[in-house]
Parts: sequence; C-alpha cells; structure tokens
Amino acid sequence: MLPEQHRRERFTVYAHILKDRFNSGMLSQLQGLPQWVVWRAELEDGKNKKVPYNPSHHLIRANVKIPKSWGTLDQALQALKSSDYSGLGFMITPPLVMIDLDNSYDRATQTITNPQAEEIMKAVPTYFEASPYKGLHGLVYAGRPIRNLHTEKIEIYGYDRFTTITTDHIAGTPTTIELRTGEIEALYRQFAPPEAERRIQNTGGVAGAARLSELPPEAVNDTVLQELLRGDMTRYGNDHHRADWVLLMKLLHWTGDDKILTIRPARQSAGAGRRGKKRRYQLR
Repeated sequence: MLPEQHRRERFTVYAHILKDRFNSGMLSQLQGLPQWVVWRAELEDGKNKKVPYNPSHHLIRANVKIPKSWGTLDQALQALKSSDYSGLGFMITPPLVMIDLDNSYDRATQTITNPQAEEIMKAVPTYFEASPYKGLHGLVYAGRPIRNLHTEKIEIYGYDRFTTITTDHIAGTPTTIELRTGEIEALYRQFAPPEAERRIQNTGGVAGAARLSELPPEAVNDTVLQELLRGDMTRYGNDHHRADWVLLMKLLHWTGDDKILTIRPARQSAGAGRRGKKRRYQLR
C-alpha cells in the first residue's frame, strides 16, 4: 500500500471514531454550530503552527474574523477524511472561552504532568481534553466578555482564536461545557499582568460601571445574536431549546451579566418571546 493510501485510510478511520464520539453526545453543545474548521501542522517563521482551513473548500485557509470560512461538523469530518489535514478545530466566539495549558499532559501515560494545570482544572470545573501534542484545552462559558490572555503559564481566549478538538476527554472533569463566569474571571486575575487586571476591574465587562438601559450598539454586529432575536434558529436545526440557551448566553455577554436586561430582550425576541409565554426564563 502506498504511503498516501495508508494515510488516507488512517484518517478515514479517525474521522469515523470522532463521528462515533459525537454521536454518543460528546461536545453536544457545539455540534450544531457552524464554527467548525480543520487544521494542518505547518512550519511558519521557523515555528510549528496549527493553521485553520475552511472545511468546504480544499486547502483554503479559514479566518477567525470571517464566519463564511467556517463550516459544519459534518463538513469538517468529511474534509478530515481527505488526509490533507491534521485534525478538527472550532472557532471561539462569545460566550465560549478556551483555556490553553501547554506542556501539561503526557499522552503516552495519560497523566497530567503539571501540578498547576491540575489546580486550574479543579478551580474551573468544566470540559477539558488533551490537545494534539503535550497540552490540555478547557472549554467554558462566560456570561461576561473575557479578554484574551497569553502568558508562559496559561493562555485564555474568548474571541479571534480557534481551538483544536480531539475529543480526548480528561477523566474527572465534566463531560459538558459549563457556565463558570466567576471562576474564569478569577483565573484571569490570577495570571493577568497588573495593567490587564486593572482594566478588567475598571470596565466591569461590556456594561461598565453604569447600568445599561439597552444593548450596546456593538451588539448589532453580533450576527448570531441578531438571528436569534429575529427568531431564526437555522444554525441550531430549529432546536428551540438549544437556540434559547445560546440567546441567553449571548445576552448575558452583551449586558455584562445583567439578568434583568437579559430577560427583557429574550422575552421580546421573535422566537423565544413567543415560547416565553408558555414558560418563564430563570437565571441564577
């Protein structure tokens, strides 16, 4: 068998393994979102980098700022079978946040090699998985905007970034992505430089110190939020439970975790508002 044929067969098997894991419910909160990509390990400027690619167009790069260059999970799995890529990826957008812990995991022994990484996982109980190499990736939801943070010990990303997805779940951590606003903010303050910490304390998220009377103007540029407010649930297969949940997370993000301001537009939205007549939203 030629090396190319062997590689293609290997990636076809890998894609089927991933498909089985997703079918079992792995990362069910992300499956219906059109934010999937594939990635390739490439050498750029003398450094090994993971480069995202559009799953719908062969060997065309994806861009974190261009949603049209992303795709569905099925498209990404199909692209992976070509063997031209190294793995799956997912574009990070609010309210999703990614925690990146490099050099913290030994795949051969399946053990955590960095005590601090273990402490972080305990402090922010949410879904964690092994990265493709020697790291750990955590996925968590935040009800307020989280600034990107890059230090030697930890990286935190809430936008303009993609994360690899392996589905190699770390035992002992939740199998679902959890809402941990306070925990992720405490983690940010723990590792952020003093200036960055002062900025997050002074701004208090999107809402700022003063209470908002309406959504900030920038929210009009949030395509997903605007679709949900109009009652468009196409991205979520018209599953109103999933769509309503994402709408609430989006509104929490844009209102700075203001529950009253979140409930009001949720009840007034085209889709959730009609369904809200039958049930009351509750945020704790």
